[in-house]
Amino acid sequence: MTIELLINFVVQFLGTGAVFFLAYRSFHKRRIQLGAEPTLPQYFSRSSTYWVGMASYCTFMAVLFWLLTWRWLPLEPLVTLIVKNLRSGELVNLLNGLDGNTIMPLIAAGLFLFFIGWESKFNPLLILRDSIHDAFAIPTKAVEVYNALITSRLSAVDDSLKTQIGNRLLVPSIDPGDFEKSSATVEYKWAHNCLLFDQIQSYANQSSYRRFFNEPSLKWGEICISYNAMSEKVAVWKEAEPHYTKTVKLLKELDHLTGLLCRLLASLVVFGSASEKEIWATVKRLGGNIHEARLKHTYKYILLFTAATAIGVMLGREISVSLHNAFLFPDKPLAHFNYTTLRWIAYAIPMYVLPIALVFISRTLTFRHHREQSDRYYGFYMAMMIMGFIVSTTVSALILELTYYKDNFDFLESFVRHMRWGILPAFVCGFVAYRMDTPVSESETLGDLIIAAALRFLGWGTVAIVIMLYATDDLAIEESNLRFTLVGTAFFVVGLLGASARFKAARLEE
Repeated sequence: MTIELLINFVVQFLGTGAVFFLAYRSFHKRRIQLGAEPTLPQYFSRSSTYWVGMASYCTFMAVLFWLLTWRWLPLEPLVTLIVKNLRSGELVNLLNGLDGNTIMPLIAAGLFLFFIGWESKFNPLLILRDSIHDAFAIPTKAVEVYNALITSRLSAVDDSLKTQIGNRLLVPSIDPGDFEKSSATVEYKWAHNCLLFDQIQSYANQSSYRRFFNEPSLKWGEICISYNAMSEKVAVWKEAEPHYTKTVKLLKELDHLTGLLCRLLASLVVFGSASEKEIWATVKRLGGNIHEARLKHTYKYILLFTAATAIGVMLGREISVSLHNAFLFPDKPLAHFNYTTLRWIAYAIPMYVLPIALVFISRTLTFRHHREQSDRYYGFYMAMMIMGFIVSTTVSALILELTYYKDNFDFLESFVRHMRWGILPAFVCGFVAYRMDTPVSESETLGDLIIAAALRFLGWGTVAIVIMLYATDDLAIEESNLRFTLVGTAFFVVGLLGASARFKAARLEE
């Protein structure tokens, strides 16, 4: 090995070490906003998960730097030039030898190091860092737990836990009926805070959680002081005559304390739970209405809908062709299993499956930061229908118009012309979003499952026939065979998609 190669290796080794250090610091810097308080993500994950995520990010950055400085924009020419001219003492030749091939790799390496540590929403490397946080569920899981805790209903809490909370108070300030009152009242908010504080105390006595209570950003000391003071304030407020200004001020103070308590408890629950099931069992025990944003094995559902669409096209067209040749126009037979079937599959998948995939993504992004808990989200379902309509109509316009009218393509005009083809996918997207919030009963037998799927198939197949008859109403008389096969194919495609819309809901069942 020559001295130039050895020095180049040392330079790259030092650069890689610097990348590791900067990536490590950057990974620690990210703060997640919960309510009004920022919190470090390391408190929202089990230790092993957090360190795996950090190691993944640091290793990826190091490999990227190594490829950049070894293969894509190698530093070796610059190192060789410097060593060669230092040996000969010809520093003037060193300056003259600097050109694009030697300067650009150095600039690229410097910019790469700068971007690793630059905290900006426009920094692509930090976008990657945040994606790795999300991939390891470091911030998202805590946000879901935080939102579930802060909107929990105390009426769902076990009676023995309510009694235990009342007995531990130094100053009696809770009545049994406070847990059943409106969530906007002082009594309810104080009972909620007492429940959260009592749960946190069960962690405070365990040495493995000591760092959470010693961490200044989680404000355990402030929480204790505020909680003790609030106990006396609520007791005095209950004894005094109603006073609007004092009540409003007390409500604000209680809301602030609730945010701090939920923030700390979310960290403790996520970090201390051995599994996701244990996380949500704890939240439910505290009255949380569980509504997780992500379904399990999303890719399997996407593959299922893709298969249903492809099978629906094949079955629908071939059965329609058979009926067409046997009963309608035996003198004008259509060909079985020709290239048209493949073209229809290629057209139907982006028309139906792409909007459905966007429903999964939208649901995750929407409910990840959604606080209000409900069994149904009809506004979201309507939004998904509109999104499905826009996406499917756009796909139809781009595929059909660019295929047949490349030279005179006008997107707006084509979009208006193809709006009728977006109606069915819009209804399917709304139904899929609705079905995601329909829990599957564990007691459902195979027979019940088949009957329910068959009913959904027939119901949505009928809807498809009605809408497709409208959509194909303007086809010429000589194209009646096309209209018949289109309606028949839509019956099977939409029917199978409706039958496939069965999800194992991400909620904790009794």
